[in-house]
Amino acid sequence: MGKYVERTYDGVLGPERYEAYVPHGIGDWNPEMGEQTTQRVNAAGVRLAGLAVKLPQHHALTWCLNRSEGIASSDVEGISTTLRSLSLLESLRAERNRQREGRDVQALGAVRLTAHARTIGNSTDTPVKVADLCEMHRRLIEGTAAGFEPGQLRTDDIWVGATGATPLEALYVAPPAVLVGPLCEDLLRYVSAHDLRHPLVKAAIAHLQFETVHPFPDGNGRVGRALIHCVLKRCIPAIPPLPISTAVAEHKQRYFRALRPYQTYTGDPDSEIRAACGEAFVSFLADAVSVACDYTEAVAKAITDMQARWSDINLRSHSSAAASLKAMSTMPAASIGYLSKATDRSADSVRRGLRKLVSVGAVTETLDEETGRRVFEVPEILRVVDNRQSLLRHCWQSHQDGVSRSPAELVAEWDRGSDSA
Repeated sequence: MGKYVERTYDGVLGPERYEAYVPHGIGDWNPEMGEQTTQRVNAAGVRLAGLAVKLPQHHALTWCLNRSEGIASSDVEGISTTLRSLSLLESLRAERNRQREGRDVQALGAVRLTAHARTIGNSTDTPVKVADLCEMHRRLIEGTAAGFEPGQLRTDDIWVGATGATPLEALYVAPPAVLVGPLCEDLLRYVSAHDLRHPLVKAAIAHLQFETVHPFPDGNGRVGRALIHCVLKRCIPAIPPLPISTAVAEHKQRYFRALRPYQTYTGDPDSEIRAACGEAFVSFLADAVSVACDYTEAVAKAITDMQARWSDINLRSHSSAAASLKAMSTMPAASIGYLSKATDRSADSVRRGLRKLVSVGAVTETLDEETGRRVFEVPEILRVVDNRQSLLRHCWQSHQDGVSRSPAELVAEWDRGSDSA
């Protein structure tokens, strides 16, 4: 394959011809990488391997990283929301702005999707099946107002472009629907094979092929980025939930440009040109993974410092304040009613505990602007996700400059930037 095929579109003026792209299979493909890309891949691989050892085993950190990935992966697709908004959706369970709630539901779907992709990746002895891809898609789309059946491969042609664009105006037209099944089978043979390919190269090529096939009516970008997590988990079982999409979202145009060469290649499957097209995305992903590692270590530092400050408060271990603080480590914007249920304490008891936490600065109190209800927040946890862009800019700049900065240095730079903003 690696070619364009002619298709027909029923336009306003009658049938019009356009071309859809059909990629080569990747089952046996092992493109050679140039020296610079190989160095980038190896450096990122070393960071990944060491991350599990370095990171503290905080449930709050794992939860935060999962949420960061889901929110950022959604942001790449133009679905922008915040950790605060997601937490209020879950904890208030009240009628809120419908447009915002729609975005939040989609982002929560991306959180579920990534977690499930990692679960699939845990089963290293079991081949990944098309049914697994479909279940990932179902987890993403479930509960949204989608106009199609979640978890089903597409049965129509699909293209990428501006809203309302026809395939004649599209940036990219994916393979005809009849080829999606065979192409997915080939992709998953590649994913499932036990071989000596570098995990990052394997994850990058799998993502590149998935985005080229575009097997679902919608959600392909988010499912494709979750597939990266699945592949890495299969290859590096101890890998933590690295929020790769946080780095991607900061350079999303570069990300899209890195996909394009492969999606236009026509020629021999084993040519150096095709290898170079694949290498363009491998190189980008290696950079994004290194930056995501920096971000993850900085987030771990910020949360570890936060928990150290919590320890200095000297709360009684069985107190309502301690129970509320523990619950808020995985729901950093919550109402008294939610915390009462989560801690199995009376509302009055929770209220007294929160008053103590507010007085020592561990928690802040505010009003939700939409419902007018009182809300309590953990600013440090919200900040590492909702104000992540400035921290990630520092991470990207350090990486591009070839300068290694410790998590403490990155957090300090971030703090200085926040203070001057």
